[in-house]
Amino acid sequence: MGWKIEKQANGKFAIYSTRINDYIVIDAEPLHIAQLYAEKGVKVYLASARAQIAKETAVSPDGEKKIEASRRRGSTPKEGPDVPIGVTGFTVGEIDES
Repeated sequence: MGWKIEKQANGKFAIYSTRINDYIVIDAEPLHIAQLYAEKGVKVYLASARAQIAKETAVSPDGEKKIEASRRRGSTPKEGPDVPIGVTGFTVGEIDES
């Protein structure tokens, strides 16, 4: 599971979660992205965020559709403990119960 930072058509940034196959943050400025990564508490995350922002990888047309759907919904999807992890299909809750 991981996050990818991509530049939206409107010039702002979005964070794509490979875990839920959707954008968990949209319409963000670089400072907001950096703050989110800094909250993770590891300098490596912040360095990764800065590198990804500098690359300015564009959101795909399908990604822009997902972002627009989140705008209409009024919120982005969340990465909760009940979201399946990758191809395993396990959830964090199931792993914690083991």
